[in-house]
Amino acid sequence: MAGLNWVLFQWGPIQFQVYPLSIDDYSHASASDWAKKEIAGAAMYREWVGEQDEIITVKGRVFPHYFARQQRQRNINDRVEQGDRASLDPANQLLRPGSNANYPSAGGLFHLDVIDNMRRLGQSHILIRGDGWHYGWFIIERLNRGHRHIAKDGIGQMIEFEAMFQRVPIPNDGADNITQMWSSVTQGV
Repeated sequence: MAGLNWVLFQWGPIQFQVYPLSIDDYSHASASDWAKKEIAGAAMYREWVGEQDEIITVKGRVFPHYFARQQRQRNINDRVEQGDRASLDPANQLLRPGSNANYPSAGGLFHLDVIDNMRRLGQSHILIRGDGWHYGWFIIERLNRGHRHIAKDGIGQMIEFEAMFQRVPIPNDGADNITQMWSSVTQGV
């Protein structure tokens, strides 16, 4: 796809871009927890207890069949993304069989599957907005996908998705745990 492909959000290795995994809406909800204390003859006193959940929800659409078809039908001389040129057969200007771009996932379906697997594995990653703003460590708590205009392969020609990110504490570094274990073993000797 010619032109610029802006990174709108990035969560670990996953980039939400203009193409193929685009978002067109996001919301950010955060709150604090306050303990209420009643005082006779005075206004309600509140004591700050801490942060509540911080949730970022992104919504978007992917068009797996459209973009897969566009890649199969494009001209070999057209500007292509880095790494795509090896997928094209110069004889017929179509994508080579077995290339990742020949599968309907070329339009973002594969990205949604990867995100869902990362959710299943409970992976936390840093969430960064396109302008570089660092939100912190987040997991995906829920991923909803809605297929519309189902094609003969059972995949929607348009897939609307919503991913709900939840802030989590900074994960422990496994290397730190090994260092702490080793130092406790060597101190006991």
